[in-house]
Amino acid sequence: MKLWDFGRVRDGKVRIGEKIRRRLGLEDGSQVYSTLFRYEHEGTRGHEIVLSTFGPENYRELCNLTFHMIDAPGACAQAAKFLADRNVDILNSVSVSMTCGISMVWKMLVDLSYYGEPAQLMEDFSALRRSSPAALSKVEGLEICTSHISDRYTKGVTCSQATSIKAKALRKVSRSPSPIKDGSFAIPKDYLECLEGVQEGSPVMMVGDVDSWVLSISFLPEDCQLVELSFEIPDLPGAIHRTTEALAASGVNLLAVQSRVLVYGQRMVLDLVADLGPSGDLDRTVSDILIALGEGYGLRGQGRISF
Repeated sequence: MKLWDFGRVRDGKVRIGEKIRRRLGLEDGSQVYSTLFRYEHEGTRGHEIVLSTFGPENYRELCNLTFHMIDAPGACAQAAKFLADRNVDILNSVSVSMTCGISMVWKMLVDLSYYGEPAQLMEDFSALRRSSPAALSKVEGLEICTSHISDRYTKGVTCSQATSIKAKALRKVSRSPSPIKDGSFAIPKDYLECLEGVQEGSPVMMVGDVDSWVLSISFLPEDCQLVELSFEIPDLPGAIHRTTEALAASGVNLLAVQSRVLVYGQRMVLDLVADLGPSGDLDRTVSDILIALGEGYGLRGQGRISF
């Protein structure tokens, strides 16, 4: 799941929205590592700063781990003890009851630096379930995979297939992390020297990835006109294509897209964050889009984003 918010460069700082800060652990006093990337595509350049509370040090063995448990007192304690007994450090984590009194899931980022390999941890889990069933009586299963935080932090947004988008890391903060203070990240001076066209008041988009615990800060055009749009559309193949095609025909550039089903096979909602582009006329743009879409498509809400 993604979280996004918008802000502006003020006094060389970017204030991070509270929702993102709380979900990613970027509270006042926390420390972050950062990398500045430049992306190029057909002569157009863009910049991104990636923040993480975890540096890309080679000695770290960060993994994504998921416990499947019975929703009962002591389940989390059993899972935590299994890791503690093996010197596995739990970093960021979130647990949620899937069915009250029946099942729950605990997802976490762990550091295996003081333990060993992920495969060995799986073997230990299976062995303990066989030899001492009571020790994991409320823990049903374990899944583990290597985290890609380091890749995201060191390589930027990359694609495993051939791509026309070129990514290059321009600057990295020293091994000493930067503090989050007053809810803000101070852009390092050497970054500012590389950020072409970025100045006081420049708009930014912040995207928090709660799966990788990474925050992306990208810089938007000075003349962007951001809006939120929510459409109710048929839950049928091609409906999202038809809607996004109508938006593109009106010169609207989508920054964030989220869909959710209202009635399976009948109705769904498409929530969008977009840049209106040259027209800047929200009412007229929405009217043109609804006319193009026709019957079965409706507007649930619209509004400009102030930041």
